Amino acid sequence: WTVRNERVFHLFQPLAPRYATEPGESTHPGWIRWIRSWCTDFNCTYQVYWPVPGDVLDMTALPPTAFDSAAQQAETTQLAADYNNGARQLTDAIDARFNHLAEEREAGHPWRTRLWMPIARMADMWLRPRIENLPIDADWSNYAHHHAETRFSWMYVALNGALLLMALGGLLLRPRLAGAMALYMALRSLLLLTVEAPEARYTLECFPMIFVLGGVCIGSLLAPRGSQKQTGAEA
Repeated sequence: WTVRNERVFHLFQPLAPRYATEPGESTHPGWIRWIRSWCTDFNCTYQVYWPVPGDVLDMTALPPTAFDSAAQQAETTQLAADYNNGARQLTDAIDARFNHLAEEREAGHPWRTRLWMPIARMADMWLRPRIENLPIDADWSNYAHHHAETRFSWMYVALNGALLLMALGGLLLRPRLAGAMALYMALRSLLLLTVEAPEARYTLECFPMIFVLGGVCIGSLLAPRGSQKQTGAEA
């Protein structure tokens, strides 16, 4: 594939581009920078990040955290209207305006953009219930709209949390390869800090190790008391 890219496109590209763009295609850096300044959960990925460009930018899908002031909200509303009433493409001019909004937000709250938002996105990817492929509204936590779906989703939140707690318990028992597994998950989490549009699937690579560590924890709890220490060492 690398040789093919070099021969056909005259481009040395051994890895797929981050945004799956074709050679010479814009990555819309202003739009991505603006998304990074407020997006913290899968809802914004599903309702805002994925539809644009090509579809409507729905202002009602933006959370209050997307604006720092009434003036900024008005500017964003006007920008969304210009995008929606045009070709619904992120032209260079539209992208530059999104970049200006992002610069303004970053200047006012630098630590929010550089630290707190990435941490919030990473937490969403680790802790969000994995219901993307189920017939459940992405806004599952809105109990007023769908009681049964919200209750079901919170059960998945509890299940996910239980798996992570059991994995932590197994890790503390220091089984074989515990250091390597912990290092992999830590490096994976650091990578997730760079993602501007969170998706829970980005943590799936870690779950085989979480299952193994959870099994170590359960095995230790079920083992006779005198053999619990030995169980952790043998694992």
